[in-house]
Amino acid sequence: MDEQINLQLIRNLEKFGLTENEAKAYVGLVSLREATAREVHELTNVPRAKIYEILNTLAKKGYLEVRQGSPTYFRAVDPKEVIEEIRDDFLNCSIDTLNQLKELNYEFPKNSPVWYIQSDRVMKTRIREIMNEIREELIIYSTNPEFLQEFEPDIKNLEKNCSVKLIVDKLDKFTSMSLDFREISKNFTSFMNKIAIDGVQYKEEFFMIADGKVSITVYRAGNRREGLIINLPMVAYLQKAIYERLIGPSYIIEDK
Repeated sequence: MDEQINLQLIRNLEKFGLTENEAKAYVGLVSLREATAREVHELTNVPRAKIYEILNTLAKKGYLEVRQGSPTYFRAVDPKEVIEEIRDDFLNCSIDTLNQLKELNYEFPKNSPVWYIQSDRVMKTRIREIMNEIREELIIYSTNPEFLQEFEPDIKNLEKNCSVKLIVDKLDKFTSMSLDFREISKNFTSFMNKIAIDGVQYKEEFFMIADGKVSITVYRAGNRREGLIINLPMVAYLQKAIYERLIGPSYIIEDK
């Protein structure tokens, strides 16, 4: 068997709740179609002392068929049937778990003024949530066109009714988007690219101020992306004042 392919198969089956040895045994039996416990052990390297227990467990789960005899033979149930059953069980378990969590009536502390985020998915979700609440003004500074592009539809929607100011480090990096950008001076971008704290290099990728009240910063700390949400109007006010100064004539490179 191809070790790389089967490693991925085993990892996928583990995600469905099988142990590593159970996954190896099932993959081995699918390959052999029908085999003794000894043959499965020799192909998969599942410990011989555990192979019978593992095969019997898979049989109880409905993944194998057993033909009693001397020796006993095992045959894998059609993988399509197995995966469909696992999928249905997983879906039902997910729904039950979600309903039970909802019944706990636990509410996340919405009034916390500062949130630190390490998940890209959570960062993007929170950015969209805050964009949906903007009523007057959006200010964005970006150095990462790929990250910003995910929010292009949201920004265009806000442009219909709100003041939108988009500042970037280099205009030629953002030509794929049909938005009105202004380029910050090289002195500012040079300063932002030289931030190092305790030996860790920091680089800002995305900064947003919503209605002058909430700010979101997405930055690289070494090779790790992090996010910081600050829901403190006074801090956001000061940040906005700084950026309004930076987008003045002395800091902005006008389009030719």
